[in-house]
Order: sequence, then C-alpha cells, then structure tokens
Amino acid sequence: MSKPSNAPLWVFVPNILVPEMALERLSANSQAQSFAGLPAGLLQTMARNAAPEYQNADGLDRIEAWLLRYLDSQARAKFDQYPAWAMVQNPEAGDNTAPLTPFTRFWGTVGCLEIERDGVRFTPPEVLQVGQADLDAFWSVVKPLLEKHGWALNTPAGLHSLLSNPVPVPMEQASPWSVQGIRLTDYLPMTHECSDWRRMWLNMQVELHNAEFNKAREAKGLKPLNALWFWGGGEAWQTEVPLPRVKSVSEDGVFDAVKMTDGADEALNRFVFWTQLLGPVLKQGAHSGPKPDHVYCVNFQGWGGNIAVFKLLESEVLQPMRLAGLAFNWVLLGNNGWKTLKSNWMNRFKFWQNTPNWAVLGEPEVQEGPSEEDLQAAWQQGQRDQDSIQAEWEGRS
Repeated sequence: MSKPSNAPLWVFVPNILVPEMALERLSANSQAQSFAGLPAGLLQTMARNAAPEYQNADGLDRIEAWLLRYLDSQARAKFDQYPAWAMVQNPEAGDNTAPLTPFTRFWGTVGCLEIERDGVRFTPPEVLQVGQADLDAFWSVVKPLLEKHGWALNTPAGLHSLLSNPVPVPMEQASPWSVQGIRLTDYLPMTHECSDWRRMWLNMQVELHNAEFNKAREAKGLKPLNALWFWGGGEAWQTEVPLPRVKSVSEDGVFDAVKMTDGADEALNRFVFWTQLLGPVLKQGAHSGPKPDHVYCVNFQGWGGNIAVFKLLESEVLQPMRLAGLAFNWVLLGNNGWKTLKSNWMNRFKFWQNTPNWAVLGEPEVQEGPSEEDLQAAWQQGQRDQDSIQAEWEGRS
C-alpha cells in the first residue's frame, strides 16, 4: 500500500464490507435500498472510482496489518510471519537511531494463557480486570527471572513493556491481537538458540501458576495472570512517517481517541492501542519532517444497526473536507481485510458517473479452515512436541 502524498486524511468505516456471495444474491433494487443510508460522499466515490483491490490482513489483526503497510509502504521490514514491532525505529528521533542487533528487543505483554485442543488462547490484559496490586505482584514474580537470564526493561513495568537482551533470541511471535489459535509448540521455538529463553519461559509459567496473587484472583472468579507473552522481535526497521492521530466519529460527535472504551468499535480500540504503545518508542512529536496524518474512525456496528452516525460524518467531517478541497481516503473494513478508495478533485469531473458500484462493498470469501483430520493430526503432533518440551524442562533430554 503506497501512501498518497496528497491525502493526509483517512476515514475508516468498520464492519461495512459484506460477503460477496451474500451481496450477489441481492437484486439491484435490494442493494440500493440496503445501502441507501451511506453518506453522499462515499456513494459518489463508489460511483466515480475504479473497483479497489481487496487487501487481506494475512492472519494479522486488520488494524495491525494496515498500520504496518502505512508505516512501511515500501515493505522494507523483512519478516516471515509476524512484524517486528519491538524493532521499529524513528530516524527523526535522534538517540533512538543507534543500530539494533536483530532479535534483541521484544514486547512483553501480561495476560492469561489457556491451552485448548486447537491451539493457544491468549487473553490480553485490557479485558482481565488488572489492578495495580495484581500488576505489581505479577512483575515481582517475573522480574527476577528476566534479570537472571539477562533481560532488561526498557520501559516501565506495565501491561506492555519493552524488553531487551544482548543475546539474540531468533523467533517471531504474534502480537496479543493476532494470536489466533497458535499451538503452544509453535510458540515455543525448539532451536538451540532459543533454549535458554524457552526454559526461562516455562519456569515463569510455573512460578506464576503457584503465585498467591493468582490463587486469590481465581478465588474471585478472575482469570489468572499466568503468562508474559513475548512478541515483536525480528529485524530492525525504520519508518519515515509519524503515527497518525486518531479521532473517533460517533453520534456524540468527533473527538480525539485517547483511550480504549467498552462502547467503541474494535477497530478504534486497536488504533488507540497501537498509537499508545508505539508513540513513546518512536518518540512521537520528535519528527521535524512530515506532519502526522489524521484517521477518523467511524463507530459503525454493521448493517442492521444504527446508521445515524453517517449523517454526522457527512456534516462534521466530509463536507468541511470537500469545501477545503482536501483529498482523503476511505478505508472500508471487513472481517479479514479492507478496501481503499480515494476521494479527490478528479472525482468532480466525472459528473456523469452517479450510480454507485455496490460490488465495492463485497468481501471475498476466506479459505476454509483445517479439517477435523488436520486438527487431530496437529493435536497428536503437539502432544509429542509437548512431551519433548517437558523432558527438556525436567532435564531428561
């Protein structure tokens, strides 16, 4: 995804794409009636643009995948599966640009790890009711183990902390939002270079399982804080653009998005998470170069829900943009990816094109998941690998 130099504004509409098969079953009249509530600016853009290409998130969280392409539009960050978010640097931030040795920095996220038949379920701390006392108790267990194995905290010990170790640990791991049924044996790399980290992580699991604060949490009906999820290591890379500034668009108005809330759409909360996490690392505000773009994230819950927010979007955001002659981009989100439409001055000259192309709202079907036989084989292989991990941990191998 190349970043348009003349479009510093982005309008994100979550839950707007519908499965292509469902869309094709609707008649032309039904399509027009179903989508009549869309803002006039979007309808015009759908009528006067070529059909956009669908961008698949490829297993990542959609906002994570979009933000990666935004910050690294030339795909200079090299990774096999998961982006190296702990290794990103801002060349405008002065002392943050010293060369990093690959795989020496990781994010560590507090959370609850549950092992299920088809993989690992990791629950991030934002939904675990983590008070300061429990957070302090967690780190009192974890910090001695980290320090014993050469790890240092580069940011304060919080829900998400930046960790570093002079000895590389060559592994790629998923962010808390992109953990989707990962098998524990996939998460624990079996290479010799990762053996010290693997033993430390397993010991951490045991210590946290036996910790008194976790027993107290479970007695209250709360999930334990039983894991420090390492993620975001890899090759060092740089971004030449600052993080975007995010605004929430809801029926209540247009506001700066500064914290995650229960009433916000998932996409907006993800934006808040990433900007808060990466802002201090990239030393947001240290840029002497380009100004940050603005992202307007619409609180749209999907078709069949309330569409009144589109009226406010049109009056408070789109009309002022058009009057000022500003180009902007629409990002239409589906379940597994997005489509991007550009709205600019050229659209005004295509005055004869006024019939929206409803196919723009279609999302391709995702590939089918693994069969029952695949799951059974994976589970059996996982058991064998788990026995190997257990033997190594107990010193039997």
